[in-house]
Amino acid sequence: MPGYCTADDLSQHVLQAYLDKLEGLKPGLIAGHIEGVTREIDDRLRARFVVPLASPPETIKRICAVLAAFRVVGAITSVMRTEAASDNSWLPLQTLHKQALKELEAITTGDLDLGLDLLGVEPADQDCGLTAASAAPLFPESLWRGRF
Repeated sequence: MPGYCTADDLSQHVLQAYLDKLEGLKPGLIAGHIEGVTREIDDRLRARFVVPLASPPETIKRICAVLAAFRVVGAITSVMRTEAASDNSWLPLQTLHKQALKELEAITTGDLDLGLDLLGVEPADQDCGLTAASAAPLFPESLWRGRF
């Protein structure tokens, strides 16, 4: 299953040299985290949308890249040090991680609309192929007028 982001997308949030070093230490680490995050995103979206998303919006791609980058870095080093520490070089990634989780929650609750088709809702301009028909009335309408 292809992920909602690529290994190259993670370099928007983590230096490529660092990612290369991590991949050298643990081959498959990046791809594994991308696949895991993609499956988790699908799990969150499954109640509202058809998954996997055939054409994921840029917001989903970014969320996937941020969450995967955070997990890749977390697999090797502790990114969980206090945010108050001035030497926390991972603070920007931690902030992006928190924001990505909030956005994912907003998508699942419907507070953030990405323009995806909801489950069970047919687009208005789409013909569903059904035609309704009924038999002719048993009693004409004129029979009932003025009787009640």
